[in-house]
Amino acid sequence: MPTDGIPAWRTHDWKVRTIESVVAGGGSRLAFTCRSCGRAFVQTTLNRRTWAVDKGGVALSDEVTDRWLEGICLRRPGETDDEDRLMVKNASASLQ
Repeated sequence: MPTDGIPAWRTHDWKVRTIESVVAGGGSRLAFTCRSCGRAFVQTTLNRRTWAVDKGGVALSDEVTDRWLEGICLRRPGETDDEDRLMVKNASASLQ
């Protein structure tokens, strides 16, 4: 699939659902899951802040979020996606 000039985000086939219709400060929180590769994100509509999440909705590390946002959809799960989903944000803080 040619992707010249198309932002990586638009190469995915998104299924979108509303998680919260009004969050503190305004806007909504949306869940995006790609039907093709299975990667999932949460986004706030107020500022379009977006982060990768695991299948349970837990935020993944900034490294995973950045890599997934920059990558085009492969139309199948990535080779390291299962390992990436174990890299939760602030994992060391939750162990204390």
